[in-house]
Amino acid sequence: MGLALDAAKALFYGKFVLAAYGMFENPGADALKPEPAGIPEGYEVGAWIHMTDFALDVKEPKFYGIVAHGIDDPQSRIVAIRGTEGAIEWLDDGDAVPVPFRQVPAAGRVACGFDTIYSSLKVIPRKLPGDAAEGGGAEGETFAGSFAEQLEALALKREARRGMAVRVDGHRPPRPTVVSGHSLGAALATLFVLENSDKGKFDISTLCTFASPRVGNMEFVRTFNRLPINSWRIVNTEDLVPKLPPHIPVLLDYDHVDVESGFSSVAWAKKTLGCSHAMETYLHFLDASFAVGEDCKA
Repeated sequence: MGLALDAAKALFYGKFVLAAYGMFENPGADALKPEPAGIPEGYEVGAWIHMTDFALDVKEPKFYGIVAHGIDDPQSRIVAIRGTEGAIEWLDDGDAVPVPFRQVPAAGRVACGFDTIYSSLKVIPRKLPGDAAEGGGAEGETFAGSFAEQLEALALKREARRGMAVRVDGHRPPRPTVVSGHSLGAALATLFVLENSDKGKFDISTLCTFASPRVGNMEFVRTFNRLPINSWRIVNTEDLVPKLPPHIPVLLDYDHVDVESGFSSVAWAKKTLGCSHAMETYLHFLDASFAVGEDCKA
C-alpha cells in the first residue's frame, strides 16, 4: 500500500497529534476551543474536532483533535486526532461488539465503540482572518452530516471565500490531505479514511497512525487495504493497545490494516502500560533526538 514508512514525514505528522494532546491538557479559557500550541511551523489550526462520550450516559462533548492547513497553501490540510484520556473514554473504547460501519455498511464490521464515537465527531471552525466578513465559517458554527461531510462543508465555505467554488460540472478543487492519530484517534482516523474513500470529499495521500488498536474485521481490513494510499501503522511491540480488541477466529475476527512498522521501546522507555503507549515514546522511535517523557526514561 503506497510508499514505505518515511520517518521524517511520520515525525512531522505525529507532532500535530502531540499538539492536540498539549492543547487538551492545557486548554486555556475554553476547554472545547483551546488556543493552538505546538503546531509545526507553516501551519495554522482552522478547526477543532469534538467527540461525545456515550459510556455511563455521559453526553458532554470534548476537544479531540485539530484540522490544520498550510498557511501558504490553505488547500493542503492535516487532520490529527488524539487518543484516549480518562476512565470514561476507556469505557467507550471497550465496546468491542462488531457492527457494520454505519458510514460505509458494505465495508465490513467495526468495533461498536469506535463506530459510536466516530458518529459523534463534530467539526468546529476556528475564526480566521476574513471568515466573519466573507462567510468562511463562523467560530463555533456546527455542520450537519458525517465527519467527512462536515469537513467538506467547512472546506466549501473557505474555498468559496478564496474564489474556488465547485464548478458547474461538479468538479471540486484539489484537497490534498494527510490524516494522523494515536490510540483511539488512530482508529477514528482509519474510519475517516475509509469513509472518504467511499464519498471522495478529500484527496487523502497518507494515513499515519500510532498505537492503533484493531479497528474492524477481516472484511473491513480487506476493503481498507485496497485503498491507493500510503498507510503507515506504527506499533510498539511493548504496547498493549495494538493488541486490542482481541482476534478470536469466527467470534471476533478483528485484524489490523496494513502496513505495520514495528519497534520495541525497551532500550529507552520504562516497560509500563503508560510509557509503552505514550506518544513521546513513539516519536522517539522516529527520531532518537526527540525526548521520551521525563517519567518514562529507562
